[in-house]
Amino acid sequence: MKPVIALVLLASAVQFGFNPMGLGPEPERFLTSDFFETRLERSDDIELLVDGVAAFDTIFEAIEGATTRIDVQTYIWRDDATGNHVASSLREAAARGVEVRVRKDVLGSVFELGDVLAGRPSPVFTRSGLRGQDNIEVSTDPFDDNDHSKYFVIDESTVIFGGMNIADEYHHQWHDYMVWIRHERFAEAFDARVLEGKAWPITSPAVLAVNDRQATEIRTAMIEILDRARATIVIEHAYFSEGRVLEAVLRAARRGVAVDVVLPEEPDTHLYANRATINRLLALGEGSALRVHLYPRMTHAKVILVDGVVAAVGSANLTPRSLITSKEITLFLHGAEDVPFIRDLAARLASDIAESRRVETPFRLGLVARLGAVAGKYTW
Repeated sequence: MKPVIALVLLASAVQFGFNPMGLGPEPERFLTSDFFETRLERSDDIELLVDGVAAFDTIFEAIEGATTRIDVQTYIWRDDATGNHVASSLREAAARGVEVRVRKDVLGSVFELGDVLAGRPSPVFTRSGLRGQDNIEVSTDPFDDNDHSKYFVIDESTVIFGGMNIADEYHHQWHDYMVWIRHERFAEAFDARVLEGKAWPITSPAVLAVNDRQATEIRTAMIEILDRARATIVIEHAYFSEGRVLEAVLRAARRGVAVDVVLPEEPDTHLYANRATINRLLALGEGSALRVHLYPRMTHAKVILVDGVVAAVGSANLTPRSLITSKEITLFLHGAEDVPFIRDLAARLASDIAESRRVETPFRLGLVARLGAVAGKYTW
């Protein structure tokens, strides 16, 4: 088993350093005028899951209630309490006849190297985990496209997706967001677009943008909602270094839009790249309507809220790798302010800003930090 895991890790490292960039073309336009003109007025079947306890309680309950099939895609899946609980729940579902399909991007295994060296490879690689189990299909092709998305599709009506990998830090330590949708039409559309590579059949007010071999849609959609902002933009992301999105934020601030950017004070990676971005944002000067905040603990969020009504929540980071060369999914939702999903997101973002420290002056970045910023920007 160890030689096989070593080979997978080597292939992952090659994939990490020499990404084939096999994604589809990036459209000049993505979101239609109908999306911006139509608002979701009710949302009984869509919920925002904030932090790991709420998300994984929902995931475990959904798995336990599955009757026909479960599809799981993740980037990191650790051999820890959370990772083994998910694996055990899937084995139990398979034992009662549920068809389980698991896809794990092996590039994420690079971030599990310490676990592997300690004799704790991911459950997707072991027979005590998921390999060789009846009714469970595991895919970990080291030469497949980089897939940074995270989702659970349960039966024909439930989809849970967002930023959380399967590991203890996402369950109990880090701040993050997931989306929970219980709607047959959305589940069918998700299957068609994400699992089958077909066109997204819903034009508004909920549109799933996907980076895959058909198209690279997410950056275009992000820039579209930022360029249409009239009053406010709130961005909370773990990693922010992508140039075109940054320019869209600066354009908005220059035309008087009040912009709040929330980043982790001590991210697990991308520290200097984030700080270089902060310096560019602060370069607008004291008279601008742009504020930068540092969240006191690790936020792994990938969230944007524009004018309090247009939300983007998903797996995509604001980095070149994530927006250009990795498979990702992000939901773009236009909803009324009193729709619970939008209301809850706005309230939580306001709370995150209140907990954070505002950055008043640029960071002093020496040569090592500047080199680290460039390396971080293009390797993560």
